[in-house]
Amino acid sequence: MRLARRLSLLLALFACLAVTAAEAAGSVALVLSEPSQAYQEFAEALRAELRRDAGLDVQVYDGEQLGNKPLPEVQLVIAVGSRAAQQMAARDVRTPLLLSLLPKTSFDRIIGARPAADTRRISAVFVDQPPARYVDLLRVAIPDQEKVGLLAGRDSRDSVTRLVQVARERKLKAQQENVNTEFDIVPALQRMFTDSGVLLATPDGSVFNSSTIPNILLSAYRMRVAVVGFSQSYVKAGAMLALYSTPAQLGTQSGEIARSVLSGGALPAPQYPRHFLVGVNAHVARSLGYQLDSEANIKEKLERLERTP
Repeated sequence: MRLARRLSLLLALFACLAVTAAEAAGSVALVLSEPSQAYQEFAEALRAELRRDAGLDVQVYDGEQLGNKPLPEVQLVIAVGSRAAQQMAARDVRTPLLLSLLPKTSFDRIIGARPAADTRRISAVFVDQPPARYVDLLRVAIPDQEKVGLLAGRDSRDSVTRLVQVARERKLKAQQENVNTEFDIVPALQRMFTDSGVLLATPDGSVFNSSTIPNILLSAYRMRVAVVGFSQSYVKAGAMLALYSTPAQLGTQSGEIARSVLSGGALPAPQYPRHFLVGVNAHVARSLGYQLDSEANIKEKLERLERTP
């Protein structure tokens, strides 16, 4: 009886260990920069995507509360937002790390501070759109406007330069102005635009932030310059157009990557959003003399362009 009882206990112990190992192998640690609505939308979309495979588990952490506490052993860590990305990348990277909902400039800065061996275990889903999609939006929505201006901060000069190159390849007259402080912004706008044109905003927080955006939008409007933003909030604030991906869309894309990694696949290369939306402020467009198509039609034309070889 004692032998049978011991055998039974051992079998139960092994079963528990097997379950624990299976859970660890099929789990994701999701670290959020803050508990705001946008991050919750991301988390819910990620969970929905992972539920497509039975047994996958998501453990959600608030990055600020987590601090330096150790994470449990998981197969993949997903850090959402620039703050959580910096926090997780600063740790000893052994588990594959996917950074999401952050600008490419933030990712480049994080990667630049890591040893080369570590960067092979880090990838990202950027919040900004691929350069060609930004430029194609202008060609589709306002084909008669050829003048495009871009403001570049210290961290975004390389990415803005790439945007300028793509715009010029598509026969647009693109100009870049580098700014170091918010006091440089209006003089830069005045140098780029004498009458009309398009200001293409990019997700560089040193240039476009809550304190500078109202002044940028007002100054551009007075100069008859249309602003193209990178979130729906820009359209509500007075931008004529916006090209953006929602937190839910980025959560789904990150979930697809997680499912692949958890099933044994390699962490893919950093990537731009696959899915996106277009925002239109019809009132601002009319005030500036533009006749814009509907959001749905502009989006459909953009998607068709991307499907064309």
